[in-house]
Amino acid sequence: MFKKQDNIEMKQKLQRFSLYLLFIQTGVTLGFNEKILAEVGKKISLPCGESRNGDDQDIQWNKDGKMFVRYNTQKAYNRQTHNKAVPGSDRFNIQPGITNNLETTAVQLIDAGTFTCKKSGSEVKSVELIVFEVLAEPSNILLMSENLKLSVKSSAVMNFDVSWLKNAIKITDGPNVEVKNITIEQSGNYTCCIKIKDGAQTCFTKAISVKGFTTSPAIVYMSGKKPITLPFIFNFKVRDSPLQDDARAVEGNIKYLSSTVQTLTVTSGAACWPQKCQTKSDPKDLSASIRSPQSGLYQMEIVLKIGEREKKLQREVCVANITVSTSHNNIVSESNVTLLCSINCIEKDGRLCWRHENKSYEICGPPGKGKLAKELTIAPETTGNWTCGVFIGEQRLASTNLTLELQQGFLSSPLFWLTVVVGAIVFLLIVIILTIMIARHRRVRRARYRAWLLENLHHDRRCECNYKGFAPQRLRQNI
Repeated sequence: MFKKQDNIEMKQKLQRFSLYLLFIQTGVTLGFNEKILAEVGKKISLPCGESRNGDDQDIQWNKDGKMFVRYNTQKAYNRQTHNKAVPGSDRFNIQPGITNNLETTAVQLIDAGTFTCKKSGSEVKSVELIVFEVLAEPSNILLMSENLKLSVKSSAVMNFDVSWLKNAIKITDGPNVEVKNITIEQSGNYTCCIKIKDGAQTCFTKAISVKGFTTSPAIVYMSGKKPITLPFIFNFKVRDSPLQDDARAVEGNIKYLSSTVQTLTVTSGAACWPQKCQTKSDPKDLSASIRSPQSGLYQMEIVLKIGEREKKLQREVCVANITVSTSHNNIVSESNVTLLCSINCIEKDGRLCWRHENKSYEICGPPGKGKLAKELTIAPETTGNWTCGVFIGEQRLASTNLTLELQQGFLSSPLFWLTVVVGAIVFLLIVIILTIMIARHRRVRRARYRAWLLENLHHDRRCECNYKGFAPQRLRQNI
């Protein structure tokens, strides 16, 4: 009787023990199937499992079979013990209470391994921690035109697939990605997505910032000899003294035809052009004013520095000037002339257009062409003001005017009749002067002749000449 009962109790104990072993084996197997993928420097929490009814239990976390952190829950005291022989244990803590999770605020590559949670000596859960590190070289803050290299490093030698996304758009596959001559537009969030062969996957994001000048117009239009402004806008406060390890200006200048026009003033990393150093403006705006501009290319340079890295940045700004002319100087009715318009630089989608003041005539050249010629026949309706301008769509960027005036015929010209009148007056004056001079000359000759006759008469009387045929009284009468 007693032996039979003992056998029954023995069977029940064996069954309970078998179920317990099955539970433990199942729990350990499930635990080992769980993997946690973490990124260097981020906070992680390794789950242990909830405590029931708030019972105080001794919690112990093992790493790779060795005690890592222990939490004692005796009534007299509560304390945590770290295994200082295992590197990194002092950076982990058990969160006592409901979860009993093992946590750290900044995980490292050396923290990778298999962690097992035990409550009151019984294993509850095991997880495998795999740590990855996303590297950005030379840094996650770059200067324009530097080369960026992104790579991913794992704490364990294992097979995994990597894909890279830029602002949620896939760019490439593989453990590395390179961006050469990086621009400001290539700043943003670069995401590394990792997938392990057993199906576990995660994504890590690296924020990349590029310091330099922003996109601004590369063409500035002249208007006579008025001052112009060469745009030089940055995406950081280039005019303020920078914080440590931020981008700072070192030197810079503006050149025209290889000659320096202006030199940058730099004080403690803050830059400005001499005439604008005292002017309050946007700290990102380093535009320069040219008081007496000339058409052509201006080269703007600045040297930026981050830490020991240094880069010279350059941009060219073309100062554009529109010139117009005609193929003939003397314009008469029914003649053919050619209107010429040219500009030294133009946008790719910009067009030169000739427009008449009454808008009855218009002609435009192809996009990007810097010369335009329009042939026309001179008539009253084609004379007047013509405008040559640079247009993008319907927007006029710059223009200059040309006036066509119809030249009158020679016989109908007021100048001709003025010349005739002046000539007539001059001719009349010449005639009058000549007439007066001739009359005067005749009077002088007659006076000389009379004097000669009188002199001869007086001589004959003294000689008492009685020449036949000589009649003094008749001669006197004639005189």
